[in-house]
Amino acid sequence: MNIRKLLMALAGILCVAASSVAQDEINPTIVASMNKLDYKPKVKKNSVGEVIGEVAVAVLAGQTSKEMLGYENAVRAAIVQGMSNAYRLKVVDGLTEEDLEYPYVIYVDGDITNMTTTNKTEVETYEVKGEKKTRSRTYFRGQIAVTLQLKDAHDGSVVASPSFNITESDVSWIETAEGAMNKALEALSKKVRMCFNNIFPLTGSIIERAGIKNDKQKEVYIDLGSANGLSEGVVLQVFSSKIVAGRTAKQEIARLRVKDVEGEDVSLCKVTSHAKDLKAALDAGETLIIETK
Repeated sequence: MNIRKLLMALAGILCVAASSVAQDEINPTIVASMNKLDYKPKVKKNSVGEVIGEVAVAVLAGQTSKEMLGYENAVRAAIVQGMSNAYRLKVVDGLTEEDLEYPYVIYVDGDITNMTTTNKTEVETYEVKGEKKTRSRTYFRGQIAVTLQLKDAHDGSVVASPSFNITESDVSWIETAEGAMNKALEALSKKVRMCFNNIFPLTGSIIERAGIKNDKQKEVYIDLGSANGLSEGVVLQVFSSKIVAGRTAKQEIARLRVKDVEGEDVSLCKVTSHAKDLKAALDAGETLIIETK
């Protein structure tokens, strides 16, 4: 079964009770290898008027941009780190015949479309022995844009094509261009991790109730733990699942946050939203699915 079929069949698999399906069947390992990553900056075809306008804006804002050549390998490393930190991925450096024996294997190609820093200079006034002086300081922000293609290694089909754009909203001003790029790379790595966790979420079940108060489910135990890479503070969604005309339909009814990882396949979670709805669903014996968010 390839990755695309896995994603299509996942909902059906999740409807099987946890007692009859092992965790490794619900959350199979995805072997992933970073393949090609090319630097292809977007070419601007500006008119003379647009160029003059951009220069004017740069002068008024006191900011200029610079292409940061030589960071291609650092961008690649940040992407690989983000993939390596994802729950279900086993990241390898090049696929071997042994790797291809896994049922779910992907390779990742990509294009870097932006590696720049924006800088601004600020003038500060200060006093020395009653005499006013001025000094200027320059600050930098890094920007990185990447588009990836996740492909099934068995048949070459495209599984997903996520894009990542690290902008000024993701990073703060830093006193060196190198520091600014390092901050942008950290932000990229975190976004890659979140993206792969979203594409291949951990799934599980509520295995036991814990605290109940005022007709609300306050805490529950789930069948995910340290073996799945779960840690304190991880947020999970709870879905009510049912079959409609042969199709799986699910609706979010509550959210959890991991309070304590108590074993390889057990964690205590606090119910952080719609605790009353969750208690009602458990009382009614509804089929519930949990997923990492």
